[in-house]
Amino acid sequence: MTTAVLHAAFAENVQASTKTRSLTRKFRDALTESHVRSVARELRRHEALMADLLRRQDHSSGFLMQSNDLPFKI
Repeated sequence: MTTAVLHAAFAENVQASTKTRSLTRKFRDALTESHVRSVARELRRHEALMADLLRRQDHSSGFLMQSNDLPFKI
């Protein structure tokens, strides 16, 4: 196994250009915006699913009594 060592003196004078920093910032902002849109979409899906499940629950007295025969044999 080989290990590379970078002396600190070589790294001190290296600076990214303004264009590189600008592109990096735009890329990071676009990535963050995409993630926010994805999370918002998942939240809307979850809320729609929860609303659908709540609508489907039947709390009527006939359902709770369960005195009627089942339409099939178990």
